[in-house]
Amino acid sequence: MVFAHSAFLYDSDAAYASALALFAREGLAREQFVAMAAAPGQLGLVREALGGDARSVRFLPADDWYAQPVRTIAGWVKLLRSGQVRGRTTRLIGETPWTGATAAWTRYEAALNRALSRYDGTLLCPYDRRALPPHLLDVADRTHPRVHHGGWHESTRYEPARVLTEVPDQPWPVSGEPALVAPVPDSVAGLRATVRERAALGGWLPPGRVDYLVLAVCELATNSVRHGGAERELTIWVLPDAVVCEVTDTGGTAPDPFAGYLPPVPGVSGGMGLWLVHQLCDGLTLRREGEVTSARFGMLRAAASPARVTGRERHPACSG
Repeated sequence: MVFAHSAFLYDSDAAYASALALFAREGLAREQFVAMAAAPGQLGLVREALGGDARSVRFLPADDWYAQPVRTIAGWVKLLRSGQVRGRTTRLIGETPWTGATAAWTRYEAALNRALSRYDGTLLCPYDRRALPPHLLDVADRTHPRVHHGGWHESTRYEPARVLTEVPDQPWPVSGEPALVAPVPDSVAGLRATVRERAALGGWLPPGRVDYLVLAVCELATNSVRHGGAERELTIWVLPDAVVCEVTDTGGTAPDPFAGYLPPVPGVSGGMGLWLVHQLCDGLTLRREGEVTSARFGMLRAAASPARVTGRERHPACSG
């Protein structure tokens, strides 16, 4: 199986529409599944260029598709798997919305190569040279093996692991006194019960989302027990807009740059914890400062419940 991740740099609507329509038609001619995620205006350009062929392409509005980087990766995985089940390769177009947290989306682009490497398909990422600043256009060369700059060429600056190391995600900001500070014991059952009780009594989240909070805390705590040192601590802040949780530990090793971005391998036990937390929360960051490793996530208090994640409903470490 071969996954191809390429960047297409464009400088006009005409070039954008013609190139992407050609890319989509080539896929349809090969009986591939074709899908495109972009802003509504960009989708409209390609729809118009495709004419009647647009009926055979799945169009995904960017506001829904690009809600959170690792959830977006999970969406691509679902489409690629669906194509494989049907015996079809998949041809995808994904235009990253470079607004807001550009560091998070830079890391997303760098992680895609490893995250989707087990699938047979193509993902083409358009970059608008008219609107994007130089440092984001530079991301195209550093995170895609192939780049179109007036013509296709292999990128000599392709270095996704280095990008992940150089561009740290920004942790969710916190302020004020924590609502809970507790040690993380070897068995997380008691900690799970404490978080559930305090969240329910304090009205931290709507009832349906308390389960997601408890599961996410459980996953981080279990990961810390398995991979961290003997000194482990959970801290929770309840802010006006979000509940923020952080698990810290001393010792252990620095997190892998791709930790949390790689989907679990079907049929293989383990390796799902950080991936699952990413699906449940609204932002997870892993950091190493000196001998201390921290994992911090935020969960918006007014957000709708996340969609069911692909894989197991619950991780074995958190059952019971």
